[in-house]
Amino acid sequence: SIFPSARLPTQRVRTYVRSARWLWSVGMAKYDYSGLEVGQRLQVESEGTYYAAQIVSISEAKKRSKAPVKVHFMGYGDDYDEFVGGDRIRSKALKVQADAPKAKEKKKGSKEKKETKSRPPQEFEFGYWGIRGLGSIFRMIFEYREAKYTDKQFSSMDAWFKEKKPEILEKNPLANLPYVVCGDTCVCQTNACLSFIGQRLGLRGYGKAALMNEQLLCEIYDVRNGMIDLVYPFKKVNRTEDEFKENAAKLCENPPFGKFEAWFEKYGTEYLCGPKPVTSDFHLWEMLDQHKLLAEKLGKPSIFEKFPKCKAFYDRFRALPTLKKYFESDDYKLPINNPGANAYFS
Repeated sequence: SIFPSARLPTQRVRTYVRSARWLWSVGMAKYDYSGLEVGQRLQVESEGTYYAAQIVSISEAKKRSKAPVKVHFMGYGDDYDEFVGGDRIRSKALKVQADAPKAKEKKKGSKEKKETKSRPPQEFEFGYWGIRGLGSIFRMIFEYREAKYTDKQFSSMDAWFKEKKPEILEKNPLANLPYVVCGDTCVCQTNACLSFIGQRLGLRGYGKAALMNEQLLCEIYDVRNGMIDLVYPFKKVNRTEDEFKENAAKLCENPPFGKFEAWFEKYGTEYLCGPKPVTSDFHLWEMLDQHKLLAEKLGKPSIFEKFPKCKAFYDRFRALPTLKKYFESDDYKLPINNPGANAYFS
């Protein structure tokens, strides 16, 4: 599997189940873990609160006998993954040993149990111009994950350069738009921001999928740069509107999505890295939508004629339930590119 939420191949699942049964058979655990499987979702207690989590692995090592189940907390980064025991798990698949001894009361002077890493609330501040541009990618991600965030949309040069940028410079010398702030962390530069929130919101993929996602983010940014070169006169690629129309027509006739069509063909997945979206899916969808709207504006044929798999992806993504709010909002109706910078296509 290239994506963690997909069920593992049967042989690997059986291996983990056998490991759990082994723990049970030799009396090393109070709980019967044989009903648990990698990829299974459950609830895990942390500091008195139960969180949604997913099983990453089940260990048979003796040192893990009291806490053999490694879990990933949904909506949190990998750095919060930890091994837990049955006393912290809620799942119908977990069985408690009938004659399991009751937990002993702490003796005075005994060492305190090592504290688990606290999970701070996921609250983000996101800053970008009051356009879709690169901002739409982040707004869709936050809405998809139903994350708590503040969207700072700058409508003038002064609002950013004179008012907000000095504040961001104190947090990060690389201050630029977009930026993301979460707690004490401030990240700038688009793909770095996407990697950061992907890690925080569980949208960067795992293992092979994470590497695939990073490659795709870079490839899609090339498509984004092509659109910027086309629509803004200050890039000196299209010096007049006539030049823009000529080159835009050529782009609509040969959209830059052949590599992504081949990608879907090779891996056969619903989204770029598996059965669920990762950060690169949000940027690809935005680029497909921008090129689609450009072709419609110029009265050109659909960009999807040559890319049926990209079209299927586009429709599938557009129908995601948690994005309904975004697509009905004013944010989706924002200018695609900046009219203030004299964009030919906005």
